[in-house]
Amino acid sequence: MNWLLSSIIAFASAAIASMGIGGGAVLLLFLTVFSDIPLATAQGINLLFFLPIGAVALLFHQKSGLLQIKKGVVCGLWGLPGVFLGVWVASRMESFVLSKLFAIFLFYLPETADAPPITGHGDPPA
Repeated sequence: MNWLLSSIIAFASAAIASMGIGGGAVLLLFLTVFSDIPLATAQGINLLFFLPIGAVALLFHQKSGLLQIKKGVVCGLWGLPGVFLGVWVASRMESFVLSKLFAIFLFYLPETADAPPITGHGDPPA
């Protein structure tokens, strides 16, 4: 694996991830498509990569007043069962099937960019 290209991709992934807009997808694509790393291994690398990136991004978001701790804790607590379910399902799935599902997810992800935001206050804004 070319260290310069890997460094550039890691930098870009970290920048995108710190904005909360899917840097992990960039890193996963690079690791699986261009570095021939199996998806399950790439997912582990991605999770490990995210720990320091997420911690630093949290500090900056807190300093900027953009962190809503109560909402984050609630989302995290509700997300925990999803973690266990996701790991359980992925561990029982063939790598080929998992990679195809990931590709479908990435294909349809841009479609959600035009969706109105979920505000929780009735109708979406016009």
